[in-house]
Amino acid sequence: MNIRALKIFSDLVEYANFSKTARLNNVSQSAISQKVRLLEERLNVNLLEKRQKSFQLTNEGAVFYRHAKLILSEYDAMLENLQNYDAKTLGGISLLTHDWIGIHIIPHYVREYFKTFKNFAINIYYDNYKSVQPVNLDPQVNLIILECPLYGEGLVSELFTNDELAIVCLAQSKFKNQQAFSLEHLDSQSLIGFTKNHPLRLIFEQSLEKKIHRPHYLMEFNQIELIKQAIEMYNGIAILPKSSIRLPQEAHLFQVLPFKDMHITVPLYLIYRKTQKLNRSIEHFIAILKGKTFPSTPDFIK
Repeated sequence: MNIRALKIFSDLVEYANFSKTARLNNVSQSAISQKVRLLEERLNVNLLEKRQKSFQLTNEGAVFYRHAKLILSEYDAMLENLQNYDAKTLGGISLLTHDWIGIHIIPHYVREYFKTFKNFAINIYYDNYKSVQPVNLDPQVNLIILECPLYGEGLVSELFTNDELAIVCLAQSKFKNQQAFSLEHLDSQSLIGFTKNHPLRLIFEQSLEKKIHRPHYLMEFNQIELIKQAIEMYNGIAILPKSSIRLPQEAHLFQVLPFKDMHITVPLYLIYRKTQKLNRSIEHFIAILKGKTFPSTPDFIK
């Protein structure tokens, strides 16, 4: 006797129809009759009283049906509990990062993650560019991705990829015939840039050292998409990560010029607690981050 036999018998009693029961259970009508006959032989009782074109439950059949429904109900409850347990074991991911990383970097890896874990969400939370301190970390956050390592007891910071800063301007700007941009030209330019506390601006200005004077900013924003709109509206130039110009429809609008004199890289660190128990989905996402190279420059703008 097995769960399938109980299910077939219960369906037969509830629908009082051999053909419908056979269709629901993807078997032939003769198989339904055979299942009932095997049950009766196993139990040594008559479960059904056959009539000309129908059947009726015997007293023993009514008792068997009642207990079969209880067993099926317990079986369904067991499956649900196991699925919930598996969900806790697999879990989801709570990720803290900066908005430009969440918009332009993370989706590249999330696509790979959802090929395996379609039902386990990644919840992304954004920091407001103030310094993230270990003592203030939300215990619900599993992973952190920032442009700098985070030091603290029990924390692991691992470099997993680099982006690169470049000049972004309109494709029809005065630089349209150039293949690269020299740092010395920045002295005579007014940039559309990030606000002072934005990590990408800090990385850029720290990389300059004494190579040029500090650039002049015509206007400042804290979001890449606003900077791109300003470039378009005012025919301006900005210093952005190459990853920020990824959509093919932007290829005809923007030009991405690497710096001729140096590479200004933006490191990205994966940060997590040593002591936290990593569920299977987190382990898989970390493996994707470590194992998949991020293409900082799409083919259509190389």
